Amino acid sequence: MNAAVPAALLSRRSLIRAAGLAGAAALIPLTGCTAAGGPRNGITTLRFMQNKPEVVAYFNQVIKDFEALNPDIHVVQDFNEGNFVPSLVRNDPPDVVTRGFATETAEFVRKGIFADLSDLPVAKTVDPKFQDLVNSWGQYKGHETSALPFSVAAAGVIYNRDLFAAHGVAVPTTWDAFVAACETFKAAGITPIYGTFKDAWTLRQGAFDYVTGGMLDVGAFFKDLMAKGARISQQAPESFSNHYASSLPKILQLASFSQNGAASKNYADGNAAFAKGQAAMYLQGPWALSQLVQANQDIQLGTFPLPVTNNPEETKVRVNVDMALSITRNTPNRAAAERFLNYLLEPSVVNTYNEKNAAFSPLINAPADSNPHLSGVAAHVGEGRYYQGAGTYFPPSIPMNNYIQSFIYNKNGEQFLSTVDAEWRRVAERTAV
Repeated sequence: MNAAVPAALLSRRSLIRAAGLAGAAALIPLTGCTAAGGPRNGITTLRFMQNKPEVVAYFNQVIKDFEALNPDIHVVQDFNEGNFVPSLVRNDPPDVVTRGFATETAEFVRKGIFADLSDLPVAKTVDPKFQDLVNSWGQYKGHETSALPFSVAAAGVIYNRDLFAAHGVAVPTTWDAFVAACETFKAAGITPIYGTFKDAWTLRQGAFDYVTGGMLDVGAFFKDLMAKGARISQQAPESFSNHYASSLPKILQLASFSQNGAASKNYADGNAAFAKGQAAMYLQGPWALSQLVQANQDIQLGTFPLPVTNNPEETKVRVNVDMALSITRNTPNRAAAERFLNYLLEPSVVNTYNEKNAAFSPLINAPADSNPHLSGVAAHVGEGRYYQGAGTYFPPSIPMNNYIQSFIYNKNGEQFLSTVDAEWRRVAERTAV
């Protein structure tokens, strides 16, 4: 969409395109009221759509507390993220939205689906380095602030402290030390890294993102790539074939340290096995920690960023904006929505949420994270030594998880990269049209 098009003229065709469903017939403009409509009996009803079913209870309490302070507003929580695109197409968008921030959400931002929040006082309470994570995906009209980060997750190598201590292995800070640690465990008959290759997303989130993010400037690469649009060749400096080839041997080496039969194990299998002490390390994010502790309350866990070079100063940790807050541009309940969003970013709400969910608060002067499981990555997050995973930059129309899984199995790096280059060009050409 041209940035000069007024917000009131955002059409259902635009929304369908933003959702990756181009080709549907043009319908009516997105104007008018949502299903909640304006105030009834003096009470405004807001629909709050959030993207994590596992935290419904937390937000139910937040909503209860908010309504007690704001008796003229009633908030309905919708935790089915799959309702978001249909609600846009139906001309019935939610008022306040949280979404994990990656390519798909960024497309909604660039199309102007969300309102500009830059003038809200609460926007100034967000640490600029975390706001930059959101803005780096692109901004509507080049300057609007369409989403405010609520929760930042850091994913690294989860390790069994007891196994490390029993075998005299220190937390590695270089690639050579990491490989040596894996060899030590392997010689002792212990699986170095528990693999869950059956769930392809774990390979993308783990080995692929960790190695590429630790070796390459992921953000700069994709910025250049997107600026090129469809004008990209396999031989170009911005191509995957040219830029990513150096990372592939280390990705395969990581995979080689997994147990026999990793191809038949999924994420649930991995959690169960790792909780039983069947491996020394696990390439997973903080979302797995509660599952592991629930399965074995005595397990001693730690986390560290995967070192991919032999210079510890170059080591970074993978992060993602797990939740970001937005207000839909055409809500008729803008004032009430702003009051609710302001409340969600109160330190007592946002800091407590992140403490409970093994994540990092995006607020300026947020308290230091006290979770012992995250102590190995906290300094990297605080110092801005992180990257957003390369896998998060691919649109859903590119089955990147499957391509990575196939590469792990057949070890054909040239085929893998040429396929990704071709797929990226295909999507870029279609988008340009």
